[in-house]
Amino acid sequence: MTSNSKKITLLVVIVVFVALIFLIGAIFFGKDKKDTEVINNQNNQQEEQEVLNKDTENVITEKQKTKIFAENFTTTYHSYTWGKFSNIESQYYYMTYAMKDRKINKVKQLKEGIVNQPQKYFTVRAKLIDSNFISYKETEAILEMNLRINSYAGAMVERDTMIWVDEKGDYYGGDLNELIVNTNEKKIRIEMFKFDGEWKVDKIEEI
Repeated sequence: MTSNSKKITLLVVIVVFVALIFLIGAIFFGKDKKDTEVINNQNNQQEEQEVLNKDTENVITEKQKTKIFAENFTTTYHSYTWGKFSNIESQYYYMTYAMKDRKINKVKQLKEGIVNQPQKYFTVRAKLIDSNFISYKETEAILEMNLRINSYAGAMVERDTMIWVDEKGDYYGGDLNELIVNTNEKKIRIEMFKFDGEWKVDKIEEI
């Protein structure tokens, strides 16, 4: 083989080798690019799903918070000790102005009604059975709930410390269930509006 033939053969081999390298590189680069695109798409889909799930959780959480607020308001409102009205007075902040005015007048009348009456030891406690939304919107909601109302022939009073006494005013250290003299159930409807991000109760009634 002549010198020129050897040079041509060597040149062809080099060209083929370089072409193979470029071809192999293109194949692997294309595969890596495709894998990267698939991974990116999967990550994007996962992020979108996480955002969607988070938004759904926020909706559920906000609705659940509204329900809990209504339940707490209702059970507090229907729990009281004779001669004390903190069950209503402590809830003024969570009422609309119209409802607050109505309840202030009601408490005033109740206080006037017990003036000069002998002290009584009597307690009512409300416990939630269940509750359901009748309607739920961004700024207004209506719920109905069932309460179990226990009436106790006794009360918690302050004597050096907070203690329970029976209906005669004597210290009681037994089972409070033994003081229950009556149990009944009430169905309550509560209507609320949202102002500046806060729920306010506008109406609460037995149905």
